[in-house]
Amino acid sequence: MKSPAALLLLMAVGLATFHTRETAARSAERSFPIYDNLFYKGKPDTLREGLVLSNILYEGLIWPHGQKFGVLPDRSVFEALVRAHSTNPGPLVIDIEKLSLNGSPGDARKHLETLATLADWAHEAAPGKIIGFYGTNTLSHIAPSDLTYARELARHVDAFFPPMYTFDDDHASWEKRARASAAEARALAPDKPVYFYLWPQYHDGTPRQFQYIDGAYWKFQLIAASRYCDGIVLWSPSRFEWNDSTGWWSATQQFARALRAQGASHKP
Repeated sequence: MKSPAALLLLMAVGLATFHTRETAARSAERSFPIYDNLFYKGKPDTLREGLVLSNILYEGLIWPHGQKFGVLPDRSVFEALVRAHSTNPGPLVIDIEKLSLNGSPGDARKHLETLATLADWAHEAAPGKIIGFYGTNTLSHIAPSDLTYARELARHVDAFFPPMYTFDDDHASWEKRARASAAEARALAPDKPVYFYLWPQYHDGTPRQFQYIDGAYWKFQLIAASRYCDGIVLWSPSRFEWNDSTGWWSATQQFARALRAQGASHKP
């Protein structure tokens, strides 16, 4: 007969093994969607690779020509815009970059109220749709003094969409930004998913602006993103032609197929 101490030890080992296996199973079954917000001319059918078409609503449509920018639009007009730009199965991302939560308390509070109201109206217009704001100046890079406003706005969205674009070839710096970006979002609302916006070209204003990213570097970004966030949104403007000469799309295909194979291997 085993002693009580030995029995307790066996129970502890058993529980630890169970929890380790349970955690590993959850990790293996974790979904990692790739949303398609690419507007390249001549874009091929990305659905074949498992990408999910996503939606975006730009501030220029909410406030045409910048007229009365920041003032709440007519609700019926805004909700019609939301419905018109929510036809794809993926999330609806509202891209408003000029109503920053950083700044004077008065401005931050006013911007918060506008953004929160728009998010609530969007939920009413597109029930069941994942809705959030593109991260720049809203729910990313928030000053410590303005975190209260960001936490309040986070209660009105379903997910975070911070940009993780490419400015140079410093892999370590990119990954450091990715880690910090995900941590910032999770600090605002730990229970809500984080989807990085990725663009397969170098950002404008950089020495290599608009050049397509090398396939190996792009693969690095995809794999790093899968470690820190819950999915990605691939984005591009509409003025460029589709171009895979650097291998970025081939890397994306391989990444997407690996995700599908991993998911299939864990089905009963």
